[in-house]
Amino acid sequence: MPLPPLYGHEAVRSRLAGAIASGRLPQSLLLEGPQGVGKQRLALWLAQALLCEQEGGSGAPCGTCRPCLLVVGLGHPDVHWFVPVEPSKKSGDADKQVELVEEALAEEVNRRRTESLYEPPSGLAAHGIAAVRLLLRRLALTPAMAGMKVFIVGDAERLIPQVGSDQAANALLKALEEPPHDTQFVLTAQDPEALLPTVLS
Repeated sequence: MPLPPLYGHEAVRSRLAGAIASGRLPQSLLLEGPQGVGKQRLALWLAQALLCEQEGGSGAPCGTCRPCLLVVGLGHPDVHWFVPVEPSKKSGDADKQVELVEEALAEEVNRRRTESLYEPPSGLAAHGIAAVRLLLRRLALTPAMAGMKVFIVGDAERLIPQVGSDQAANALLKALEEPPHDTQFVLTAQDPEALLPTVLS
């Protein structure tokens, strides 16, 4: 089941489409606003626009080509949507933790595929260090279908710094500051002041 159409945000969409058409879209963006206004849906619209096969250079997605349909069906292999999750089990092994987060993310995306109006994440859900490691692994992959990858980090204020995990956190910061040439980052947040200062900068 595809996501419902995006309503509103005309001025922002127009600016983003113009930036895409002119080749001036920054590789890392932060979309901020109150809960429930459609920030993550707007981020998915932007992913459509970036991956759309339509010719014409308007910067807006056509909504009918295969990549556009795959994005709204939450099935495009080059769109990586990270949302805060609670892994179902705990493990001391770092690789196992990444696998658990990957499973939890897949379950959440499947839920959103069938129930497009979803609740905000629970109070315990977060982007922990295992989620950062998973993101970094996917960042190293070559795009599977398109010429680029799009990473959406919803509720980015839930990125949790952890003692002893500076290496992964620093790698994420470096990726945000200097994304690979084939990568677009879109972070969403209700309160940008709640973001880690290093991420916000």
